[in-house]
Amino acid sequence: MARREEESRTARLTPAGSPPAHSPRERPSQNRSASTDPGGSKSRSGADRARFSVRRLRSGFSLWRSSIRRTDLFVAGIVVALSLGWGVTLLARAQAEARLAFAQRAQRLEAAVTEKLSRPSEDLTALASFLGVSGRVTARQFSLLTDPILLRHRFVYAFEWLPLVSDRERPSYEAEGRAAGLTDYRFWEAGPDGKPREAGRRAFYVPIHYMEPPSARALGFDIAADRLRWPTAEKARDSGEMAASLPLIEEADRRDASPVVAAYAPIYRGGDPASEAARRASLTGFALAIFRVAPLVNEAAAAVDASGLGFALRDVESPEAPLLAERPRGVAALPRRRGLAVEFPVHFVNRRWALSVAALPGAFLPSPRSAVGAAAAGAVAALLGFVLITLLRTISRLRRQVEKVGPYRLVARLGQGAMGVVWEARHALLRRPTAVKLLAPGTQGERSLARFEREVQMTAGLTHPSTIAIYDYGRTEGIFYYAMELLRGINLLQLVAFDGPLSSGRVVHLLRQACGPLAEAHAAGLIHRDIKPANLMICVYGGIPDFLKVLDFGLVKDIGGSEIVPAWRAEAPEGDVGLSQDGSLLGTPLYMAPEGMSDASRVDGRADLFALGAVGYFLLTGESPFPGRTALEVFALERKGPPPPLSVAARHPVSGDLDATIQRCLSFHREERPDSAEALDAMLAGCAVDPPWTAADARAWWRDRGPAALATAQAQRQEKPGSLVLSSNDPLAS
Repeated sequence: MARREEESRTARLTPAGSPPAHSPRERPSQNRSASTDPGGSKSRSGADRARFSVRRLRSGFSLWRSSIRRTDLFVAGIVVALSLGWGVTLLARAQAEARLAFAQRAQRLEAAVTEKLSRPSEDLTALASFLGVSGRVTARQFSLLTDPILLRHRFVYAFEWLPLVSDRERPSYEAEGRAAGLTDYRFWEAGPDGKPREAGRRAFYVPIHYMEPPSARALGFDIAADRLRWPTAEKARDSGEMAASLPLIEEADRRDASPVVAAYAPIYRGGDPASEAARRASLTGFALAIFRVAPLVNEAAAAVDASGLGFALRDVESPEAPLLAERPRGVAALPRRRGLAVEFPVHFVNRRWALSVAALPGAFLPSPRSAVGAAAAGAVAALLGFVLITLLRTISRLRRQVEKVGPYRLVARLGQGAMGVVWEARHALLRRPTAVKLLAPGTQGERSLARFEREVQMTAGLTHPSTIAIYDYGRTEGIFYYAMELLRGINLLQLVAFDGPLSSGRVVHLLRQACGPLAEAHAAGLIHRDIKPANLMICVYGGIPDFLKVLDFGLVKDIGGSEIVPAWRAEAPEGDVGLSQDGSLLGTPLYMAPEGMSDASRVDGRADLFALGAVGYFLLTGESPFPGRTALEVFALERKGPPPPLSVAARHPVSGDLDATIQRCLSFHREERPDSAEALDAMLAGCAVDPPWTAADARAWWRDRGPAALATAQAQRQEKPGSLVLSSNDPLAS
């Protein structure tokens, strides 16, 4: 709500008691009033003004072109040449940085894969040590030992126990397997046709006796009869170290699964005897771990930043074997870029693997600061610098011509609206800080000049201390201006945004101060018509903290009885009749009385009291009493009835008489509102507020919170340089 209030256009005040007129911005089709030359006697048509603007544009361009010097062109050319060389350097540096980033990321991936591959062998070593110490174990013991490892490492497919069984021991082992629930358990081997058959009689067997998780298809298989697996087991037996191979039986029915690796750990009676002959004599069996390589490698890649990398893990000793892992699929077929591909040797037990890493297409590209980018940036920088220098040179010439308006020297621009531009200025002789408002360029028609002048006259005629003071008015070299006091403060919209809803005592204190200038204006036959939080400013004024100033009398309506001008009439009548009196909607709908939206010709001083009550509601709750998105929605909400009582909506406690006073101001029918600003002031004075807002409270707030509030308002104004809701060191005037 605060943002929408602040974004609402600062409207202008109209004279005379007829309907307000649309501004030139609102009704371009009816803005046909003539403009005046500096002498005020010769008028121009719209086409004349357009031609005049073109001439001014051409004149400005000619002035800018005359500011160009040969040295400017020479320097710009040097900057462009240097930017080309810098671009080549940046490209080489970017390529080197991309290669370095790739190498570092690939090394981290290789280290993570190596570390992950060490875990299955570590688990298998622990399992083999236990089996070597325990001797013969039962199926239950084997399950209890291996289940925790399987739960901890998801990539391990199975653990197996393969005892060395003599022909004499074969019946007891087969009976043990059948007693464990495998009714068809037997030692078996693959026949010539690949189908399982009972193992033939031989001196010894090495069957898969235990397996976790169990597989009826694999249990009992004698690897001593398998010409592919037994050589690997023999290597492990004779070397006393682990050996690895690709298993066949366990994965025979899973052709689409990723490759798995089997690692054999030999177990000897009484420990490793350290000689080949003794190892063969003391072998009791093998502990076997089967694990999937691809999930393990993918988990390693997920543990580090492997983005932009493609990789493949292969067995160097078995070139015909499928890839152990790859990402993405088909990575081997992707094109390689020079300097962005590397191969690491990876050792797993007795196998030699290779991890190939390459940059994926689109990854590790040189930085956008390439040669072309740098050259373009240099060219743009040269162009901008060239234009900036010449423009500054041109502006310097112009400032020497227009840095003064009458007796005032312009210091800094504070804001701009539809009708004028506000500057901070200094009087040439008095050296007094002043706010000077200039009539906006392009609006110097007779109607605009008359409205601008009337705003000055009406505001200057009000002498209440809470009305912003006008110092001077004049015209110099075709520029119309007026000077007003420069205030240091914040408006009520900014106050609520900074401090939240206010206490009842402070709200009464501020509303009573607003009643004074409104009473004076109403007594003079004037209606403000745009009372809202953004047009009420508090400051430390003459040593008085929390002093309230009423701003923006640009929409004031004179109810002295001027003739009403129809909306279709475009020409400006003599005198003041017709200034903001063509029936247009002027003011801020969120705080506008219903009659101001339904029939603007019927507004009187009670419309300002309605708006002041809405401001009070906002100060107590932080929200408008009728928060519609359009004027029609606001009017519909006003017609429905009063807003929620303040006893419910306000953050701080609100007395019943203050709630009743605010609700009375917000009455849909103006007859039910207070009769005058003096009456409203008396009602507010009679409201019981606890605690009341005292001068000591005001001094304490401005001492403790005031500097931060002013700084916040100053920052907001700097973010919105075109806003006329000025704050901090700025005059709030429009």
